[in-house]
Formats: sequence, structure tokens, C-alpha cells
Amino acid sequence: MNNKSKNEIEKEDKKAFKSIVISILLYAIGGFFLGIMAVKLIKIFGGDFLGTIAGNLKQILGENVSSLLIDILDTITPFASLILSILVIIVSKVIYTNSRKGYDLWKQANEDDNSIDKIEENLSYLILLISVNMILGLFFFGIGIMLQPFYNINGELSNIQFNCFIIGFILCFISSILIQIKITNLTEEINPLLKGSVYDRDSAKKWVDRYDESIKLNIFKSAYKAYRYVSRTCLILWIFCFLGYYLWDFGIMPMIIVIIIWLVQIISYCMESIKYSKVK
Repeated sequence: MNNKSKNEIEKEDKKAFKSIVISILLYAIGGFFLGIMAVKLIKIFGGDFLGTIAGNLKQILGENVSSLLIDILDTITPFASLILSILVIIVSKVIYTNSRKGYDLWKQANEDDNSIDKIEENLSYLILLISVNMILGLFFFGIGIMLQPFYNINGELSNIQFNCFIIGFILCFISSILIQIKITNLTEEINPLLKGSVYDRDSAKKWVDRYDESIKLNIFKSAYKAYRYVSRTCLILWIFCFLGYYLWDFGIMPMIIVIIIWLVQIISYCMESIKYSKVK
């Protein structure tokens, strides 16, 4: 490393260090004044002031929010997957039909690549849509098994709710697979170099290997942004689980699950980065 690069790095470190010190001082000053306010409030209202606030906060955010959320899930879970899957099928039908017609017109008219780019963008949104629907299908299936919201006021099993729940779950996965097959086949028509089957586990890897450098760069940028978003989300979930331990009696298991996901993401990213850095 030459002296110029070293000096530039040291300047950047000093600049970053100053901003970190300023942030710490601001947080310390804010904490100092909050501490003074807390002491004064305790003197005014007595030693049970913080305990009273904590109890009220747990009752408002803990019991009330939890009960409201369970009531909402109790109502929507039997029908959620079925309704969402029907909506996804309708939207997918419209988008796929328009994309297919657009591609056929492009082949006949031999138009510019902007039309193809738009078609591929629509197919990407369609992949996002069916992926989200599949995750929500798993969510509502798990909630349905745990809450079992299939009984009426008299405690009798409601066949309508139970059948809608089962049909919705099955429809969610079958429709997702069939739509994905359609999207994959059309994408292979648009890009003849991309070959593979939805049923092939290595089809995605084969596609990536045949992409040109610009598409690979887009994938890498997207993967890095996803890595950053997941890291931030894990931090937020850690805070949520920490608070939930006191407000909703989560226990330690949710925090352990978040930490495991966080570790898997960090370790896998770093190991893959080290592996690819050796390939030159």
C-alpha cells in the first residue's frame, strides 16, 4: 500500500471517527437529561412511578394488542389463502397474457429491446407476487394449525371455514408452481441461452452461469442490498423480541430464532465472499 492510499484511508477514518464521537456525545446528553427527568418524576410521584408505567405499558401494548391481533387472525385465517390465491391467479393471468401477446408482437414486428425489457420487468413482478403469496400461504397455514379458528360460537366445527382453509392452502401452492412454470418457459423463449426446468434444483444456477456480465452485476448488487436489508430487519426483530419478552411473554425462543437467521446470513455471505475472492 503506497503512502497516498494510506493517508486517504487515515483521513476517512478520522472523518468517520469524528461523526461517531459526536453521535455518542449526543446520545449521552439525551440520556443524561432523560435520567434527570426520571429522577424528578420519581421524587414527585413516588418510588412506584416507573413500576406503574411499566405495568400500564404492558397492559396497553401487551394484552390489548395481543388480543386484538389474535381476534383479527381468528377471523381472516380460514379464508385468507383462498382469497389471496384467487386474486393472484387473476392478476397473473392478466400479466402473463399481456406479456405473451407483447412477445409475439415483438417477434413479428422485430421492435427494439425496450419492449422485451418491459415484458421481463412484468414477469419479475409476477415472480415477486407469487413468492409473497406462497410465504403468506405458509404463514396462514401455521396460524390456522395453532389457533384452529374453525369453530363457531357453539363450539362446533364449521365445515365451510375448514374447507376454505384447506382448499386455500392447496390452491396457493399449486397455482404458484403452475404460474412459475409458465413464467420460466416464457423467459426461456425470450432468452434462448437460458435452459432449465422448474423441477431442476440447479436450474437457477445454470441460468446465472449463462447470464452476461451486466445481468450478473445486477444480481450481485441486488444480493448485497438484500443482505443489508435483512441485517437491519434482524436488528429490528431482535429489539422487538427483547421488548416482547416483557410485554407479550415471548420467552427466549423468538430471539434465538432471529439470532440463528442473522448468523446464517452473515456467515454464509462472508464465506461465499471469501470463496469467490480466491477465484481469479
